[in-house]
Amino acid sequence: MKKKIFSIWSVLLILIVSIAVLVPGCDGACTGDIEVRATLCDALWEGDVVYKLTGPGATAPTIINGTSVNATHSGVDCGDWTCEYVSGGPPNAYFVDITLDPTQEVTSGGTITFTLNFEEDQDAWIDFLYWTIDGETWQGPELEAWPCQIIDAHFQQGVEGCEGRIVAVNETSRLWIHYLGWTEIYHGEPSGGMVPDPIVYVVNDLCAVNKTAGPQVEPAEKVSQNTTYWGEYVEKGTFLDLPWCLETELDVETIWMLEKEIDYTKSINWFGISVFEPMPHPCVLFELVIPVPIPGWYVFSLSTEAEVELMDDVDVDIGNNKDVSPPLTIWVWVM
Repeated sequence: MKKKIFSIWSVLLILIVSIAVLVPGCDGACTGDIEVRATLCDALWEGDVVYKLTGPGATAPTIINGTSVNATHSGVDCGDWTCEYVSGGPPNAYFVDITLDPTQEVTSGGTITFTLNFEEDQDAWIDFLYWTIDGETWQGPELEAWPCQIIDAHFQQGVEGCEGRIVAVNETSRLWIHYLGWTEIYHGEPSGGMVPDPIVYVVNDLCAVNKTAGPQVEPAEKVSQNTTYWGEYVEKGTFLDLPWCLETELDVETIWMLEKEIDYTKSINWFGISVFEPMPHPCVLFELVIPVPIPGWYVFSLSTEAEVELMDDVDVDIGNNKDVSPPLTIWVWVM
């Protein structure tokens, strides 16, 4: 009988020890710690930021409201915890996401970490620089040109934000060309109806629109390029009217992958000049064609504009997303 009682007590002792191992702590509670951190452009950041931690409990979940990082919340109940960003964070920055995961499990004696990630505000910008003729810079209000030459425009542009990040930018560049007429005399009064109107031929060579930066910078990736006429797509090989005394809009739409905090120079070879028939120059968007080579001066007024737009991202200042050139008058001499 004594042996049976001893055996029963031995079993009870084993059960008590097992329970003590499975339920840690003097009071049997299962707890762990939660750390909340933040980064700005992948670097650790400390400061005021409002977030909410929601813990286990189907009917009455535990809520912890945090107001700053870096922070540690000790002795929280085991189970799934969710971190939610509410407001605040680094100045001139925006919230991106929470890593490793916005919901993580606290285990006995363990520590989980929620990291709130921020990036600097993004700002796409562009400025007109100058015209070029055959690659030579031209700053004046008018210039003389001849058949076979190429008219180009240069802009400077970039996207401010976290250095090294890549961002998609949609760009629309426009050329307003106004055929003022023909005259036999340089600086004479041009008029229409004296000779056949010029025409425009669509070339859309992919190398017509380029971006350059410093030698240590990876070339920008061009995703797409399309030419348009008054905003409507036009295919290669299309002929477009250029009526006298009416302004005509020629456009090119491109999408680029640009690196933030890099100043790019954007060049647009708008057109080459041909006589009689299109003789497309390399790397141009259009060809300006004098269809009947009657000797004299063919006069045009030009203005160009470039506009940039972040794709799927917020731009904090859209006031600098567009710039336009001063007008340029070109006198094309045909012999």
